[in-house]
Amino acid sequence: MQKLKNKIALVSGAGAGIGHAICKALADDGATIIAVARNENNLQQLQQQLNSDSHQFWPIDLSSPDGKEKLFFQLSVFGFPHIVVCNINIPSEKKRLINIKEENFSKGFTANIDHIITILEKTLQFQRSENFGRWIGVSSFAAGIGLPGQVVYNAQKAAMEALILNIATEEGKHGITANIVSPGFIQTPATETRIPKEMFDKLASYNVLRRAGKPEDVAAAIRFFASQDAAFITGVNLPVCGGAQLAWNF
Repeated sequence: MQKLKNKIALVSGAGAGIGHAICKALADDGATIIAVARNENNLQQLQQQLNSDSHQFWPIDLSSPDGKEKLFFQLSVFGFPHIVVCNINIPSEKKRLINIKEENFSKGFTANIDHIITILEKTLQFQRSENFGRWIGVSSFAAGIGLPGQVVYNAQKAAMEALILNIATEEGKHGITANIVSPGFIQTPATETRIPKEMFDKLASYNVLRRAGKPEDVAAAIRFFASQDAAFITGVNLPVCGGAQLAWNF
C-alpha cells in the first residue's frame, strides 16, 4: 500500500546502513525521498536501489554553515518536506569525563541538529498548511544509559531528543507529531568495519534476543511513525534494541 503517496520525506544521514534502509522503507510506502549525505558515491548507490526517478539525492555536508544554507535553498526550490528524519551523526571524540575540556565538549555540540533549526520555521509552516507533519529523530539506546567515554555523543543526542519533544508539544494541534527512535547495537557497514569480530559478537549478545539489530529493524519503526497509523502517537522515545534495557543485569 502507498501509505505515504504524495508525501515528501527528508532523510539526513542517508549515505549508508540505517540511512539507506530508512529511505527504502519510506519509498516503498510511496514517499518522495530527499536523501542527504556527505558521500556522493553512497548516494549514487542508493539511487540505483530506489525504483523511481522522482527521488532527490543531495550531497551536502550538513555540519558546515554552507551546507545548512544549501539545504534550505534547495528545499525552497524543490518543496519543504512532510516528513523529516534526523539520522545525521557528526562524529565526536570518545573521552571519559575526566579528560573532557570545555572546547572538546562545546565544539560541534549542536552539529547534529543545526540543520533542523535552519529549516524548522519554513518546514513547520508548510506542515501546518497540510495539517500533516512527522518529525523523527534517530537517537541511540547508549545515550540513555550514560555509556562511558561517550559524554559528548550522549549530550548531542540528548539535545536532539529535547528538540523533538518540544516540536511534539508545540505543534501537535496542527496535526504534526514528533517521535524518537533509539537503536541499540546495529549491524551496519560502519560497525562491521570499526569493531573486531570478537568484540562485535560480544556487543551483539547484550540484549535478550542475543543478536545485533539490522538497519531494517530501525527503518520499520520509522516507517510506522511516519505513517497515518501513528497519527495519535507523539512524544515517544522507542528503543529498537532487542530488549537490551532488560538484559544489562544478566
